[in-house]
Amino acid sequence: MTARRPWRLPRLPRALWRVLVIAFVLVLVGTLGATLAGQDWSVVAVVLAQRDSGQIALLLAGALLASTVGLILGFLSWRVVLLELGSPVSGPRVARVFFVVFLSKYVPGKVPGLIASAKVATANGVGLARLMSTAALSMSLVLLTGLTIGLLAGVQMLGAQVAWLAAAAALLIVVVLVRPQLVNHGANLVLRLLRQPDPRSASARGIRLAVVAQAVSWLVTGLHLWLLAVAMGADPLRSLGLCVGAFTLATTVGMLTVVIPDGIGVREAVLAAALTVVLPAPAAAVVAVASRLISTVSEVALGAAALAAAEVVIRRAPAVEPAVEPTAGPAPAPAPTSVAGDK
Repeated sequence: MTARRPWRLPRLPRALWRVLVIAFVLVLVGTLGATLAGQDWSVVAVVLAQRDSGQIALLLAGALLASTVGLILGFLSWRVVLLELGSPVSGPRVARVFFVVFLSKYVPGKVPGLIASAKVATANGVGLARLMSTAALSMSLVLLTGLTIGLLAGVQMLGAQVAWLAAAAALLIVVVLVRPQLVNHGANLVLRLLRQPDPRSASARGIRLAVVAQAVSWLVTGLHLWLLAVAMGADPLRSLGLCVGAFTLATTVGMLTVVIPDGIGVREAVLAAALTVVLPAPAAAVVAVASRLISTVSEVALGAAALAAAEVVIRRAPAVEPAVEPTAGPAPAPAPTSVAGDK
């Protein structure tokens, strides 16, 4: 039986790699700038016209803060998984890898982003097998928690007769927290389908920490949609659960629509449909577009700030070359990490 051969970076002269890295950075910066410029900023004026400008400014600032804090919690969940699957990596290097991978979604085409993500990972001591294992396990947690919390919107949209959805959602999370290794099995299955080496398994405690962090990330991020809906006149109590669930569901559905970059259009359609429960259709459409604007601004601002801070810290640290993990071959025995726990 032929052994699996994982995908590797091509061997190129160092000078050529440097040119490619510089080109990617320039493309990324240009793409992020174009993305921000291409957002529908007119919705800000529409929201500001709803009530006192001071109140609206506070609601918009709160929405931006909620989106940013939610993204930080998502990063912490990803960090837990990464540290579980290999040797320790310093905080600045983890941030460098995560935000390059995260912001690469804005670069046109999949290949440049994949190559850049692989290159920055290996340059910071994270082997390709570990990077793919982290991506598979993290995405499993994101989709699991996203679809579960998203059912909150379903209950409010469809009425009390589907209240069992909330119970099913809670049961699903409980099952994962009790039997966290089920997530490992699912991620390993994905990697086998991609013909990647069998990865290390995260500890039970590590998976629980990652699940909780990701679930809280969804809940906090969803608050930005609630604040926007309140700014447009939605009832605060009635719209809270709906907005948190709708944002989570819409974003998760957008992720599953892999042929559409970042779920553009799909997410807005799901949000607008859900928000009509608490807002008129025109106001719901405004909130859906404003949500995309808030999310994009927070992602770009946090990503740029995190990468800049990580670069400063790494350059000031003693010049120690990170050990690069192997990209092929059987996985070594698990090493203890900062979140290691019972298996």
